Amino acid sequence: MARVEEILNAHYDSFNENEKYICHYLTGHYQDCAKDSIAVFSKKCNVSQTMLVRFAKKTGMAGYGELKARIRMELEGGDVSCQGLMERVTQSYHKMLDDMMKKDFANVFELIKNANQVFIYGSGSSQARVASEMKRIFLPVKGMTYVHGHDMVQALQRIAHPEDLVIIISLSGESDVVVDLAKMLRVNHVPMVSITRLKNNTLASIAAENLYIHSVQMSVGNEMEYEISTPYFILIEFLYLSYCNFLAEKR
Repeated sequence: MARVEEILNAHYDSFNENEKYICHYLTGHYQDCAKDSIAVFSKKCNVSQTMLVRFAKKTGMAGYGELKARIRMELEGGDVSCQGLMERVTQSYHKMLDDMMKKDFANVFELIKNANQVFIYGSGSSQARVASEMKRIFLPVKGMTYVHGHDMVQALQRIAHPEDLVIIISLSGESDVVVDLAKMLRVNHVPMVSITRLKNNTLASIAAENLYIHSVQMSVGNEMEYEISTPYFILIEFLYLSYCNFLAEKR
């Protein structure tokens, strides 16, 4: 039986904007869905019960009850096999590449090209490595400044100006540090691009442009979760190659 995440990925392109919003919210709140009634979960998701039922049926399920039951079974099922995990990871990579091929990055590339300075901020250890790598690979076509550490947030707020660009790389897009930084940059009219996992989040709602990765989580021990970081590196390498094509077409 296909996993819920695989079903959502398979139907994602057919979803309208409201259904995509439900999809983003659901993938970040499986635990709530597994225990909540449709009345409670619809309020948390801020949509009607009817819309939740239609969403579930669009994925081929009988309704919210089946969606809830499948998620609960997956959560109670424990660790997945290595083979099943590899299939999920591979499918996630393919889905992400397909989405990137379809996306128009022109607005993001214009922001990068026209910025006096581009600052990249990574909110966690994995995101900081991605920010450092993004600075390195973009060096031949655009100099970027890599900023890391919570102690540098206030400095970034001071030195970034409206003619610059700040790229914020975050996993959830919900940490207080990242959200406060984004709000302050917006007040100062500094353009932002967010890079987060594929779900509705506060950072993405504040930033001018949003880029998403398809992430996969796995259990690695008692109450411990590991989330793969490779999709971040796939995204920034794809951005670099596409940006080179963008500059070539401009010339």
